[in-house]
Amino acid sequence: MKNSLLLCGALLLGTSAFSQTIFSEDFNAGTTLPTGWAQYNVDGLTPAATMAFMGTNAWVGYLSTDPTQGNMMTSTSWYTPAGTSNDWLVTPAIVIPATGSFQLSFDIQGQDPSYLDSYEVYISTGGNAVANFAGTPVISAVSTGAWEKKMVDLTPYLGQTIYVAFRNNSTDKFRLNLDNVKVRTVLPVDAKLNSVNVVRYAAVNTNNTLKASVTNEGSTAITSLTINWNDGTDHSSVITTSIAAGQTAVVNHPTTLNYATAVEKNLTVNITNVNGGTDGDMTNNSGTAKINTLSQLPEKAVVVEEGTGTWCQWCPRGAVAMDYMYSNYSKFIGIAVHNGDPMALAEYDAGANFSGFPGCNVDRVILDGTVSQQAFETYYNDRKDLVVPASIGATVAISGANVTINAKATFKTPISAANFRLAVVIVENNVTGTGPGYNQKNAYAGGASGPMGGYENLPATVPAAQMVYNHVGRALLGGYNGQAGSVPATVVDGTEAAYTFNYVVPATSNRPNMTAVVMLIDQNTGEIINAYATALSSLGASTLTESINMNVYPNPTSENVNVSFEATGNDYAITMYDLQGKVVKTQDYKNLDGAQTIELGVSDLSAGTYLISVATEGSSFTQQVIVK
Repeated sequence: MKNSLLLCGALLLGTSAFSQTIFSEDFNAGTTLPTGWAQYNVDGLTPAATMAFMGTNAWVGYLSTDPTQGNMMTSTSWYTPAGTSNDWLVTPAIVIPATGSFQLSFDIQGQDPSYLDSYEVYISTGGNAVANFAGTPVISAVSTGAWEKKMVDLTPYLGQTIYVAFRNNSTDKFRLNLDNVKVRTVLPVDAKLNSVNVVRYAAVNTNNTLKASVTNEGSTAITSLTINWNDGTDHSSVITTSIAAGQTAVVNHPTTLNYATAVEKNLTVNITNVNGGTDGDMTNNSGTAKINTLSQLPEKAVVVEEGTGTWCQWCPRGAVAMDYMYSNYSKFIGIAVHNGDPMALAEYDAGANFSGFPGCNVDRVILDGTVSQQAFETYYNDRKDLVVPASIGATVAISGANVTINAKATFKTPISAANFRLAVVIVENNVTGTGPGYNQKNAYAGGASGPMGGYENLPATVPAAQMVYNHVGRALLGGYNGQAGSVPATVVDGTEAAYTFNYVVPATSNRPNMTAVVMLIDQNTGEIINAYATALSSLGASTLTESINMNVYPNPTSENVNVSFEATGNDYAITMYDLQGKVVKTQDYKNLDGAQTIELGVSDLSAGTYLISVATEGSSFTQQVIVK
């Protein structure tokens, strides 16, 4: 908890040209209300069941879904029954010096872009009770789904003690988030480098633009910036721009980054001049970034972990969206993370940490995302073509209920301080049950909420006998964050990190309906960098593929696929499976010998990833094929 009250700010102003912060709170020390702050739950309403973490509080500390934001304060307007929020959060007393120029700033965000909370900001000189904020708010606005920095001129309050109040006044929306409340002096010229953005991973011989997010924290408009980035060599340029006082802009550096080989570069970035002269505060002008170029571009899979529960009446929306994505997108991997029902896996539910249901985490970068077919498509299209540092693969060996998964990540770039782990999630389809916990609540009954994949024709509580649950997360191998020591701390281009995971299929599960999802997880950010799914069907995924010189082509394909291999005078079965282990095509061949090429028609199959097995005398050999 950083709560800084520099009451001697007036004296400091006379001895330094730098900007002075006289009050600052970033809420990062915990989930409780910071010392000296006050909150008022004026509405007295009860949060919705999935907002139970709020208790009776108007505002509570909560971890932001943006990893750069850290902890924050959050307020809800989602009540049962619906009502209008009147929740207040008030700062301690802040003494504004009698001379100088001062500004209030804060970051604010609506948690869900589809349900944006409105808010008001008040300033009082008479005290911190709600009654003291009876005047006109200094800000009255509707939040956006992105973090915004808001600023208020405090010139009218020179020489006074003030209290600042943040009020959530929304009706039946979701959550309002607040962070980084600050009061500081304003210099005539003050450019702040907020962040530096350059693609983390890129192909060799490609131009990559360095983008600098700059806030004008001064009182004079910024018309030009001199920005230098250094990767061992200076690249300085004067950039014409237009950033009004209090505004933020993204500035592109004209000198692109381009490397001919697979390398790792650490970048330092500095604003060296503003408007052709010296910046008033040079302490906030520096930043760093890193870029790696790759010798090859691995295929990227997008992982959506969907928070769901049979008790959740809106959660059928997630099941319908997941099925749609699997049917139409080959690089989509969806996992249903259950909460509060017989399919819940406590470790998975806790790790995903959904604040509401249905919800979703996308590659563990987009957290608490919206659940719908449209949202899933947007997330998928935004992330499917990202450049990632490693390809992921796995082979599977099966002996009865015992499954051995040999997971590997093959890196295509050098990384000097790699902090990755391999993990496996076991997923099961066609899950059924007979107890009341398998009854599915259904808000779409009767069609009043529109069509929803057939749920509109089912009752408000769908009996367990009519329910089949797919994509159910059953086990975490290596834990939620992955297996420690599974990836070395230093990798070079071509390094293959491998780890063997063992799993015993429970008697209550059906192995042919199960899939192993192998993940590479960045421990610095929590991001799922890449993933790979392989079925735990009877075919396994043999390491002996090369022993029959098996090849599958063209790949991807849309009409036909050729399966070539070397036969040895035996009988062979060629079988094609989807990733849920379901057989979609199979054909037996007698007494094959020598080089074989067998054509399979696939134009009748839905787009997606499939496994093709060539099996003989108890051995099977498998490769993936993508049908477009």
